[in-house]
Amino acid sequence: MQIGDVFDELNDGYTDKIQRWVPYYKKLCTSIVDNLPKDFYPHQILDLGCGNGNISALTIQRFPNASHVLVDASQQMIIDCKARFPQVINIFYQQNYFQELEFERASFDLITAGLSLHHLKGYEKQAFFKKIYFWLRSDGCFSCSDLMVDKDDEPLHSSYLADWKEIAESNQTTPEEWQYIMEHYETYDHPNGIDKQIAWLKDAGFENPGYTWKINGWTNLLAQKK
Repeated sequence: MQIGDVFDELNDGYTDKIQRWVPYYKKLCTSIVDNLPKDFYPHQILDLGCGNGNISALTIQRFPNASHVLVDASQQMIIDCKARFPQVINIFYQQNYFQELEFERASFDLITAGLSLHHLKGYEKQAFFKKIYFWLRSDGCFSCSDLMVDKDDEPLHSSYLADWKEIAESNQTTPEEWQYIMEHYETYDHPNGIDKQIAWLKDAGFENPGYTWKINGWTNLLAQKK
């Protein structure tokens, strides 16, 4: 089953699930917009892996005059976003996988990714960061929140998983749900460490990428094109 099909099945009650399943979910979302540079007012915004629109809801509220492009591999998530934002005029949707995305040079001022790029393997992220740099205009920003740790970085990885499980259980995640989360994580998720991703962003052309917030691997990265 491809990742788009997985999220087609997850869409019902998605926000409730992800808030219980993912530690610090609200902070991961708000940090994408709250930690942007002061006096930054994007006109064209791209949301990578929009899901049911939780990140775009924040950018639409913060930048109501901007044009928004929402991308997701899940057809059902795109349907949910269209139902969620019926009054937004300058909004466009694309059902597609990251590996197949193409845009013109300097198409966007802001590109966001909330808990989505971990579905790319390391070498795919490295290549995709170069595309993101290409798509951004001068002074444009890339803001990404995700779990950032290499699975083979032990014992750090295991400690992060233990923290994840403890928080998920405190949020009333059931044992059956936790088993599902770990099966999904094993099959579809390919996180990479912060230092590695910062190095890839620099290699793509970003001058001073870095994290604005992090706790136990859960991180917001910000990179600006100069």
